[in-house]
Amino acid sequence: MRCVCTFFMLLVSIAVQAQKFSSELFSDELKTLVVCRNGDDLQDPVIRLGGDEFVHIGFDLMSKQPRDYSYKIFHCNADWTKTSTLMRMDYMQGFEDNPIEEYESSFNTTFDYTHYSLAIPNEDVQLLLSGNYVVQIFETDAPDKVVATACFSISEDKLALEGEVSPNTVHGVKTKYQQVNFEIDCSQFAVTAPQEELKILVRQNGRTDNQVFGVEPTYIQPTKLVFEDNKKLVFEAGKEFEKIDFSHIRNFSGAIETIKFHHPYYHVDVVPGEDRTRKEYYHSEDVDGRFKIHGQSIWTDKEIDYSVVHFTFPAEEPWLDGALYVGGYLNGNRLDKNNKMQYSFERKQYELTMVLKNGGYNFQYLFLPAGLKCATLSRTSGSCWETENEYKIYVYFRSLGGQYDRLVAVRNLFFNK
Repeated sequence: MRCVCTFFMLLVSIAVQAQKFSSELFSDELKTLVVCRNGDDLQDPVIRLGGDEFVHIGFDLMSKQPRDYSYKIFHCNADWTKTSTLMRMDYMQGFEDNPIEEYESSFNTTFDYTHYSLAIPNEDVQLLLSGNYVVQIFETDAPDKVVATACFSISEDKLALEGEVSPNTVHGVKTKYQQVNFEIDCSQFAVTAPQEELKILVRQNGRTDNQVFGVEPTYIQPTKLVFEDNKKLVFEAGKEFEKIDFSHIRNFSGAIETIKFHHPYYHVDVVPGEDRTRKEYYHSEDVDGRFKIHGQSIWTDKEIDYSVVHFTFPAEEPWLDGALYVGGYLNGNRLDKNNKMQYSFERKQYELTMVLKNGGYNFQYLFLPAGLKCATLSRTSGSCWETENEYKIYVYFRSLGGQYDRLVAVRNLFFNK
């Protein structure tokens, strides 16, 4: 029996180490998780090692009765699994558990909530190494009850990286795809075995379902690594994100039909989605899937209300070969039950209702084929090479025999035709 228990504990330990973290809420009582740089909702949570920047983490408990929350910080590998080769004192100065002390209750809103905020680093926590980090937030009285995780990165900026996004791909020139090409300059930072020491991550508009991890260089030169015409770095271009802004109940904008008050909350009806696959490319400014919480004629954050937002996408019949989602940062770029649309046979449309904090949001309708992890826009908006997309490249380095993955370069590439 003792051997069976020991084996079981070993399996549990391995499963915990293999868990891949993302910024996510695990309680239905919490909403609007924001993880960003310097308090700017539109900036990804990547800061420089030893700099004066900070990561802002915020979320709302949907009650005016506050609860005590605390947090722990762990260093992670390049693939967002927990780093098992480091002790806490190796990467952090401060206590292991720390309370979240900054919170305030909403005022003059239809939805009651308590807003919590946290800045890292702070007086209690200083981080010593570059790489990926996850903040585990839990109820102070129940340390095993993790209610949220917030992920961010610290970069050393050791390697120079230049690149471009091109419509010239293996599928042809100016089709519906975009090719990411880039070069890494190693002249000022020794990389002796790039295929073993470097790990590359490329994300399009913050998405994780179609991200590319572990791509290897096409050419290796004495002081340069070239990633050119790599088939793994070809992305579906899509079309510009759709936009809604309900920061004001009357002065709203974007794809919103109506905002009406149905006691006790405001309801936002989004213009029904449509099949745009045969429509030509049309340029419109967006923020590549992000959202920004704000309110017009509101003086403090605690007066920003929530609304019940209704998304619909007409379809004569349900698509039996996959599922439809409302994609974007509004759900942390995940595809799960929180943003999966349900088909109504009565109204012949896909439907999704989300409770969102007032502000401006980008979104798109993503179709996920059954059995696959990568969603597509080929059945909803279609794809055009002219679409303006943002690609973020993360370069991780672990020397042969090293203990952890250092983040040594981060670069944004934009496609502008």
